[in-house]
Amino acid sequence: MKHLLKMAALCAAFGAGGASAATLIQYDSEQGALRGFDGFDSRMGTLDKVTLTVDLAKTRGWVVSAPAGGATTASLSWTIAGDWRLASTNAALGNPLVALAGTGSSLVALDRGGDQGRYGFFEVTAFGSKTFTFDPKQFLNRRTIFNGYDLGQNVGSGDTGFSGVPLGGTVDQLQGACIVAGGNPISPGEDFCGNASYTLTYDYTPAVPEPGTWALMIAGFATTGAALRRRRRRATATA
Repeated sequence: MKHLLKMAALCAAFGAGGASAATLIQYDSEQGALRGFDGFDSRMGTLDKVTLTVDLAKTRGWVVSAPAGGATTASLSWTIAGDWRLASTNAALGNPLVALAGTGSSLVALDRGGDQGRYGFFEVTAFGSKTFTFDPKQFLNRRTIFNGYDLGQNVGSGDTGFSGVPLGGTVDQLQGACIVAGGNPISPGEDFCGNASYTLTYDYTPAVPEPGTWALMIAGFATTGAALRRRRRRATATA
């Protein structure tokens, strides 16, 4: 019994300063149901740091044209230097930007049109990734949904450059359409123009019982153990 009570005292002392850091990680995506992120339950401890990592691969749709009787294909090279804007259900988090960049080439069949000229559709892709650090107070017991927007979806943004445009031809962005399937442009909505995924991390210090609570808990275990031993002795003597 004395040994158990000594253990209670040691555990109480440990409980006063023995908490170690812990981490909670949640995931979400604009291509899912945008479930959102649960707020940090303040009963779990002290929220020390909140970080959000955004990973992006965003597509845009374009059309390239050439005069009738001219080229039947277009071999284009393109470069993107744009931005994606973060938004959320908590205005206090602001609208920070993630840089988008991409380079590539597209061989486009000019198989549409007629006497007035020929044209074909294609898509380009920009990538970006960034980690933001937010004020932990904004996530205490508060649910948050993130949902951003590729500013390059706005026609006239000017963030994409091309080379290899057919002589006398043009390259024009499609409003809304960002996917080309079977040579046809599709407008699924900006959320589905590529991918946007979120990783939210809570770094926190877990709550620990007060020293007195530790002592009462261990003392309770000790008392229960002593009572069980006395019962076993009485049972043995009776037998």
